[in-house]
Amino acid sequence: MKRHIKLNLALVATFIITMLSSCLKKDLPDYPEFDGNEITLVNVEHRFNSGQMMHGQPVVAYQKLTVAQTINKPSSTINVVITVPPAAGTFTAEERAKVVQSKLWFYLNISTAATVAPIDGTPALADPTDATKPLKYSVKAANGASKVWTVNVTAFNK
Repeated sequence: MKRHIKLNLALVATFIITMLSSCLKKDLPDYPEFDGNEITLVNVEHRFNSGQMMHGQPVVAYQKLTVAQTINKPSSTINVVITVPPAAGTFTAEERAKVVQSKLWFYLNISTAATVAPIDGTPALADPTDATKPLKYSVKAANGASKVWTVNVTAFNK
């Protein structure tokens, strides 16, 4: 009986090794790596305590702010105008009054397969950011080419 089990295991192992062999690599075309290192969109939001609890923790609410942007690819700069929308729903007038340019959350759309990292003292994208000064991000393409982008808030309208 044990010999039968060993034989079956050997056959299964041989089958798996055969199926996972490198024969699939034959004649596959080589594609270039993505070379994009652009920021294509800047988004900004205000985060606040919703007043609700889940599992003993406060639930964070957010209000997306209106962003108008001008992208200058040759100089790798993006100038943005941020407008705080009117109070509505959980985004009350009291909460709206708390929105300040020195405590905003930014998130970016970047090129396919690229990575982004804050530089020169700019906080990580998941952290509140002081947007009263220029924000700098290094965007690295899949092929390794990097570009430093500067995001400037040129107006903050409330």
